[in-house]
Amino acid sequence: QRTTMEGRASRGVGAGSSPPPCFVRPFRRTRAIPPRDSRLAGSSSSSTTSTSSFSGPGENDDAARGTTTTATTTLTEEALQGRGDGRSKGRQKLFTNISPVYDVLNDALSLGLHRTWKRRVVKLTECGVGDTALDVCCGSGDLAFLLARKVGGSGHVSALDFSANMLSYALQRSVSKDLFRFTFDRRGGKGGASTISWIHGDALDLPFDDSSFDCVTIGYGLRNVEDRERCLQEVRRVLRPGKRAVILDFNSPDESGEGGRRSKAINTFRDACLDAFVVPVATACGLREEYAYLKPSIADYPTGEDLVALARDEVGFGEAEFQEIAAGLMGALVLRK
Repeated sequence: QRTTMEGRASRGVGAGSSPPPCFVRPFRRTRAIPPRDSRLAGSSSSSTTSTSSFSGPGENDDAARGTTTTATTTLTEEALQGRGDGRSKGRQKLFTNISPVYDVLNDALSLGLHRTWKRRVVKLTECGVGDTALDVCCGSGDLAFLLARKVGGSGHVSALDFSANMLSYALQRSVSKDLFRFTFDRRGGKGGASTISWIHGDALDLPFDDSSFDCVTIGYGLRNVEDRERCLQEVRRVLRPGKRAVILDFNSPDESGEGGRRSKAINTFRDACLDAFVVPVATACGLREEYAYLKPSIADYPTGEDLVALARDEVGFGEAEFQEIAAGLMGALVLRK
């Protein structure tokens, strides 16, 4: 079945409202935007979001904003060292390039364990049948599909990413695998319309009303956004009071504090795996530069302790904890509004 990108994203996907189209293109807001002072400090709003300022394999790619780079600038340098739109554009290119082989490489490089980690994340959200869920930086859709199974036909999942290529691939997966029912209308089903809406949008300016979702997930996306604090502010804004957000990513423990020897062992083992296995495999697939970005981006990612402090003290989450996964190689930031 041929599916076109059409429609506009709706601000607000709550109980009793019709879900937005299955796959929506870069959108223009069509409803009044709340005054800036009615949203969390640091959040910004604009009249349109036809482009994006974040990334995530989580999984995203909007039409890149107009910047140019010299011929000698590598994609990794552009993604890491650029400023503003330039860095965003570099990261969009990166995830656009890897989208065709994203799942294959994830399975190979994690020995399939990333699926186990993602199932744990969904369990930590505490979402249930009939809930409304949001997956930010959804990438190829792994967490969105798991959330759809969790909330069932009477619930709804919004999956947002800035990479149009990733969204297209996620939609193809839903058609080619036994996931069709989680994307298209389920006529006669208990929930009525589609369970998942694929939305091309910006993690730093989420196109939803305040307190719209029962749970929010981000899988390997917070590490790649331009402004992590603002991203967390947006997550908190759209989350309903008392509900959870769970963010999965690589763990980068502090080697100078208590347990420094263990932390050093974790970081050393992770970096050795990246150098000896991940990058060579990616190189064989013609994606050396794209996966060379992984190691420095992890080094730049805050420790679990710093993430907790950011979420609780700066953003204002009522509860925040960091749980190590896979013997400390990965970590889940668990937040409650």
